Amino acid sequence: MTKKKFTYRLKLILTGIVAWEVIFWTLFVLLTNSLGWFGDDSSDKLGYIFPSAFYLLFLMIPVLGIFIFNLLRNNRMASNATTRVAKSYLRPVSSMSAFLKFFFFRNALVLLIIAISQPVFGTKKVKGTSESLELVIALDISNSMNTRDITPNMSRLDISKRAIIQLINNLHGEKIGIALFANNAFVHLPITSDYGAAKLFIEDIETDLISSQGTNIAMALSISSRMFSKQKTTKGIILITDGEDHEGSLDKSIKELKEKNLQLSILGIGTKQGGLIPKNPHRPNLGYKTDARGKTVVSKLNEAFIDKLAAQTGGAASVSSSEFPDLSALLTEINQMKRTKIDTLEFDTKQQRYQVPLFMAILFWLAFLLWSKNYVGLLDKWMKK
Repeated sequence: MTKKKFTYRLKLILTGIVAWEVIFWTLFVLLTNSLGWFGDDSSDKLGYIFPSAFYLLFLMIPVLGIFIFNLLRNNRMASNATTRVAKSYLRPVSSMSAFLKFFFFRNALVLLIIAISQPVFGTKKVKGTSESLELVIALDISNSMNTRDITPNMSRLDISKRAIIQLINNLHGEKIGIALFANNAFVHLPITSDYGAAKLFIEDIETDLISSQGTNIAMALSISSRMFSKQKTTKGIILITDGEDHEGSLDKSIKELKEKNLQLSILGIGTKQGGLIPKNPHRPNLGYKTDARGKTVVSKLNEAFIDKLAAQTGGAASVSSSEFPDLSALLTEINQMKRTKIDTLEFDTKQQRYQVPLFMAILFWLAFLLWSKNYVGLLDKWMKK
């Protein structure tokens, strides 16, 4: 037995590796080309959800480097040893065995990376149900909402608009609409799921959108209750007001809410100390509103009215005297509203094909483990025959 039995045929192994790389990637490109190139969004062509995963293929460089380093180290040890030492302390090696071990490991790693990239091809029908919730925000734009009792730089209306945008940012798929009211009420934004459009509509809200002033909450609730769709879904109204100058009885409106199974949540904006109502909301230093006797009007948050209305409707109420309203209670109330499951939806989705390369990667990994564990013993038995 010569020392050649203890050294690897490095050139032969590297030739086999290069040949397999050429064959593998040629087949891969041909398959990819026949199904569609990378990044094609068309559902009937091959694509990848995470194409950046292919950068992991650079891991093959250190893997190949370690493999070649081990072969060279073994050959160096065998070359420096005498034939007697080689027979006593070194184990016979097989270039084919070394190539197959790398072959199995390399294919397992590459196919795993392809599976991680999550190839998709074709479409499949997916059925599901959707949970729906519709919300109408009834915002008070009476003159008292121009009061700057919370901060000199912002009116109650400005803070209310900020609160609505903050609320929208915390919604997840709920449809919303906006009704504005003073002495009268009207629909400012019909029910929609377009949050971007809703924010644009909010920016345009001013108290001069309604000429007839006052705070007719009954009218606001009536208009809001008519804005909802005819779908069998959970519906709620969020009333934002300072609670001042309410006109008329709310009994009819409360009855209507209960008959339609509408949930009411109230957010009060203002302070108990109150503040003066500017004649010009954009230039408050030009003077303040007065009553019929010429006395300056002081507008205060009517917290008692807000609490009473919430109790009558079975809803939740919270008040804020901060320029950054705490909406945690309101958001909790919204999250606790029972969602209604609407009709089953059916839509097309891309068919994931990661299972194929993942299954093949597992097979090659098992082959690598079995070959690494059993081949040496089998080779020894074969050589002794």
